[in-house]
Parts: sequence; structure tokens; C-alpha cells
Amino acid sequence: MRPRWLFLSLLLFTGSAAHAASWGTGALMMVVEREKGAVMVIDAAQNHKVLGEVGGLGILHHASAVFSRDGRYAYMVSRDGLLSKIDLLGPSLAAQVKVGDSSIGLAVTTDGKNVAVSNYKPGSIVIVDDASFKVVKTIEADASRTVGLVDAPGNLLIVALMDANEIWTIDAGNPDFPVVKKYADVGVKPYDGMITSDGRYYLAGFFHSEWVSIIDLWDRDTVVKLPLPKPGFRMEEAPPVLKLPHLRGWTMSGGHLFTPIVGFSGLAVIGTREWKVEKTIDLAAYPVFTVLRPDGRQMWVNYAMGEKHDTMQVIDLKTLSVVKTLKPGAKVYHMQFTPKGNEIYASSNGDDKVVIYNAETFEVIKTIPVPGPSGIFCSNRSSLFGM
Repeated sequence: MRPRWLFLSLLLFTGSAAHAASWGTGALMMVVEREKGAVMVIDAAQNHKVLGEVGGLGILHHASAVFSRDGRYAYMVSRDGLLSKIDLLGPSLAAQVKVGDSSIGLAVTTDGKNVAVSNYKPGSIVIVDDASFKVVKTIEADASRTVGLVDAPGNLLIVALMDANEIWTIDAGNPDFPVVKKYADVGVKPYDGMITSDGRYYLAGFFHSEWVSIIDLWDRDTVVKLPLPKPGFRMEEAPPVLKLPHLRGWTMSGGHLFTPIVGFSGLAVIGTREWKVEKTIDLAAYPVFTVLRPDGRQMWVNYAMGEKHDTMQVIDLKTLSVVKTLKPGAKVYHMQFTPKGNEIYASSNGDDKVVIYNAETFEVIKTIPVPGPSGIFCSNRSSLFGM
């Protein structure tokens, strides 16, 4: 009987496996199709194969994606407040819930049990249970818009309040999600925030203060105000969109933080030991995002506005100099490396395509037609803080 039982078991197993997805989730790229309210899922591990499209996600202007800790699911919140859970083995829409009228960012808690969303309207942080996908807590933010939401070590959430000029720390390990610390006098009108890759420092940028506030999460009573260079070196014109750059596009490598700054046609190089600006790197135009190659050797920069919107530049971080200028297409909105950094995706919103480069040779590997692409997010971000 045993051989027959084993045969039937194997038959059932192989029969069910035939209906399962034929890909893993460790190297999937989610490309936002901004105008369609959809995302395209591409497998970077299988010759950049398009796996499918998931629609019905709402208004995806400014949309970003975060991932479950096991890499199975992606989460995206629309500008009109729809939080979506996407099954990457479909790819398909697994769940959806309304979390606000104007949403701007999201984070998965460190324990993976909840998804948090920051809202402009109503000003709040909304907590959604991942299993039931229902709202379990709404934290009112003193009528302030909330920005710069990240997960942090210790199962914390950190968020900046744009109109209250504060930074809050929330205990996501407590079922009541209490605000355990409020930082005041940090700066005027925070517009974004980020956490360093090691989870130690939270940085907030401001519209109306000429510094970045830095909170050391090893010593939560310490806030450092880092003065930034004033506009002046090769600034041909005022930046077209004041909210740019986004701090999530800042780069840290080799003891330095590389920061686009509102009003600059270049990057500031900040030493992280004493948090001082050490030098600047002259660039082709006003940068938006800086993306670090996983080995820390290169930094790729884009210019989504102005005459250089079709341009990317590659900076060698040993020499701190530009080593390559590339032209992927009109309106290069975002870039994303594959997990090992051997390839990089670039979205050309103006030419409806994603261009994939070899990061060593700078040669084009593949071009994929995508309608109105904007943000690109790799599933390996599931294991990173603030991603």
C-alpha cells in the first residue's frame, strides 16, 4: 500500500504545483503605470519577463510600494486613499481598503503584522491589520498632514507632521499604537523623511528651514540640525517643484550622505561622523533621485524636470566624479537596481517605456513598453528599513 500512497501523494502534489506560479518573489520589479492606476510586475531573474499587470489601484501620482516580510505581497496606497495588497504570485489584487481622502506614504511594521499609511487628509496615521486588511487604529495628527513615514528598529514607526512642525515616534508593538515621543523645534514645514539603511538615523527635510534634522535612534533624546548649503552653485533657475527632492532618494555610502537639495544643480556630500557638508558634486542639472548600486561603488542620478529630463548620470563614489551620461528617454522619473546591482531599470514616462541597463558596461539589455511608467520598486526592499 505504501508505494501506491506515495504515488498518489506525488500525483496530487505535482498536479497542484502545475497551477502554482513559476517564479519566486526575490527579484520582482513593480513598475507604476501612473495614468492607468495600475502596476506592471516584471521578473528580473527570468530575463526581465513581464508577469502581468494589476489594475484598479486608484490615482497613483507619487505612489510607492512596500513589501511583506516574506516577499509574497506588495502594498501600494493611492493618492485618493486606496490601500491595495498585491499578490506577487498572481500577480493579482488580494485585498483593498479605504484609508483616507488624500494619502502620501506607507510602511510595513517591523514585525510584519500591520501596514501604516500617512495621510494629508484627514491628517492622520492609519494602521491596517495585514491578516484581515481592516483598519485597526487611526492616530489623529493634530489636523496636520503627515509625511516621511518609515518603520524603524524596535518595531517603531516614525513620521513627520508637516503643519505641526513635529516628528512623532509610534510603538507598533503595542496594540494601542501609542505615540511614545514627540520631537518639537525640529524645523518648519517638514516635507519628507527617511531612515538610514542601518536603521540608526531618521532624517527630516523642511520647506522653510535651511537644515535637515537628524534623530539618533540609539539615543532618542539627541536631535542634530545639519545646516545645508544655500542655493548658489550653478543654480540657473528656481526648482520647478518645491517638494522635490524626495528624501527616500538620498544615498549613504562609505561614511557619506549624498543629498540633492532644493535649488541646487548638484549634490552635497555630507560626512556622517560629524554631520558636516564636506563638498559638493557638480551635475548636469537639478537632481531628483540618487540610487546607490548595492556594492556601494556607483550612484545613479536622474533629472525629472527641465531640459535634462531625459538624462541619467553615473557617479563613481571612489573619485566622486561623473563617469557616464546616459539618455534613456523623455522624463526619466525613477530608477531601481536589481538585487545584486548588475542591472538597473529606468522609467521613461515621456516615451512609455522602461529601459534596462547593464550597470558595468552601461549597455541597454532590454526595453519594455510600459504606459506612463513612474516609480520602480524591487521586492528585495522587503528586508530593508524604510522601504
